[in-house]
Amino acid sequence: MTTTEATRDVHVAPGVLQTAIESARQTLLLLRYRRFFWFMPPLFGAMFLFAYVVGGRAHDSVDGAHLYSVIAWWGLGTVVVPWLTLYLGVQALHGELEDRTSQYLFLRPVRRTPLLLGKWAAVALVGCGVACAGAAALYLGVAAHPDIWSDGTEPALLGTFCVVLSLGVIAYAGAAAFFAASFRRPLAWAAFFVVGVQMLTANLPVSAGLRRLTITDPLRRVLLRRRLACCAALPPPPPPHPCPRTQGPGPGSISPGTQGPGSLSPGTLGP
Repeated sequence: MTTTEATRDVHVAPGVLQTAIESARQTLLLLRYRRFFWFMPPLFGAMFLFAYVVGGRAHDSVDGAHLYSVIAWWGLGTVVVPWLTLYLGVQALHGELEDRTSQYLFLRPVRRTPLLLGKWAAVALVGCGVACAGAAALYLGVAAHPDIWSDGTEPALLGTFCVVLSLGVIAYAGAAAFFAASFRRPLAWAAFFVVGVQMLTANLPVSAGLRRLTITDPLRRVLLRRRLACCAALPPPPPPHPCPRTQGPGPGSISPGTQGPGSLSPGTLGP
C-alpha cells in the first residue's frame, strides 16, 4: 500500500450504518453500569404486588380487563414510560454531545447524525424492555384473580399494551434526542413537554387539534383501536339458557279434539 492510499484510508470515515451500530453498542454498555437499573427488579415486584392487591379488592362489578387497562395506561403510559425514556435519552445523549466525548469512541471522525441514531436506538431498546416488563408485571398481578375477568384473562391484551407502550418509548426517545441535541437544559425542556404540554392539553376537548402535537393522545387512539379489534375477535358469548318448553296435555287430560271413541261430542249422539 502506498503512502497516498494509506493517507486516504485514514481520512475515510466509517459508514452511517456502521457508526450507528457502534454508537448503539457503546450506549448500551454505558447504560448497563447506571445504578438506576438496580431498582428495576424491586419496581417490577412492587407493580405485581400492587396489581395483585387491587385485583383482590376489586368490586364484583369491575371487569379484570378494564382494571388492568386503567392501571397500565395511567401508571405506565403517562408516568413511567415518558419520564424514564426522556431521562435515559437525555443522559445518554446530552453529556457526550456537549463535550464531544463520543467522538473519541471512534478512530476516525464521524458525523453527528449516525451518533444520534445509534443512541436513540439504544435508548428505545432499553425503554421497550422496561415497558414490556412492567406491563407483564401488572398483567400477572391482575390475572392472578381470574374470577374478575368476564372473557377470560385475555393474553392478547398484554400484547396490545406491549405494542402501544413500545411505540410510546420510540416516540419519547426521539423527543429526548431532539431536546438533548437542541437545548442546553434538555431535562427542563423534557419536563415542560410532559407536564406543561401533554397534561394541559389532556384537558382540552377530544376534537382539539392541539392534542395531536402530543404523544399520549395518538397512543391512546391506537390503544382504543387495537382494543376494539381484540374485542371483535373474541368469540361471542354463549346463548342464554333456553326456557323450558310447555308440556302438552297428559294422557288423562281433556282437550278439544282428543276425545276417545267412547267419549261424548257433538254429532256422535244417536237419534
